[in-house]
Amino acid sequence: MRRWIKTILGTAAGALLVTLGAGSAALWSGSRQLAKDHGALPETLAGGPGDALLGARLVRIYGCTGCHGDALTGEDFYGIPAPNLRRSAREWPREDFARAVRRGLRPDGTSLTWAMPSEHFAAIADNEIAAIHAHLRGLPPARDTARITIAARVFKAVMTAAGELPLNANLVRATDRGPAAAPAAGAPGWGAYFARAACGECHNHGLVGYPGDTPALADAVQAYDWPAFQRFTTTGITPDGRTVGLMTAVARGRLVHLSDAERAELFKYLKSLPPA
Repeated sequence: MRRWIKTILGTAAGALLVTLGAGSAALWSGSRQLAKDHGALPETLAGGPGDALLGARLVRIYGCTGCHGDALTGEDFYGIPAPNLRRSAREWPREDFARAVRRGLRPDGTSLTWAMPSEHFAAIADNEIAAIHAHLRGLPPARDTARITIAARVFKAVMTAAGELPLNANLVRATDRGPAAAPAAGAPGWGAYFARAACGECHNHGLVGYPGDTPALADAVQAYDWPAFQRFTTTGITPDGRTVGLMTAVARGRLVHLSDAERAELFKYLKSLPPA
């Protein structure tokens, strides 16, 4: 009986040591990746100081409040503390802020992770980045809402090592670059510009969707005529009266802030896409 107990305890101890070793290795690997200096790539912005009023609207349309909280002071994003954007904008010049948004790199060269959709925000125009930065800098300073705890650091490192949180430095395509100025609202080209920056986050490059997760927009939009599209992008209700999870939240929190001209141009562009 004692020999049997010793065998069980020995096996359990061995399994525990293996688990602790694997966990330590993952923590070490993820921490090294997160601390790697990828270099401070140059980032320039055409034009002067941004339009803070435009920026106040863009933080809604591009979903900044969805991850960083309504007050933009940070929020827990599935276990990852999203930072206080008011503080980031005050501490970072426009060029450093633009590099973080579009390239996924902090001023010290370390990489943000996939939780920040830099691979899609890479297409945002200079004037819009400057506008967002101006709006954030104009907000009163406020304390961080999301605390960066030891548990959060461990979770982020382990998830990075496991490949569940890829580094943006490895995701952003070097050829992607936003224009100096975004197309005028409702003008030809605005729909393609906005969809590339805002819709690609959930529907992939080329808006072809992620199989088993999100649909290709060229196919999904076929269920909508103009009145149905207006209704969906303001209320999140589909033509058959349903809500559709995250997309309904995006419609109510982000797309509802589009102007009529922007909404019409987006609809026109999506309808022009070839079937996936």
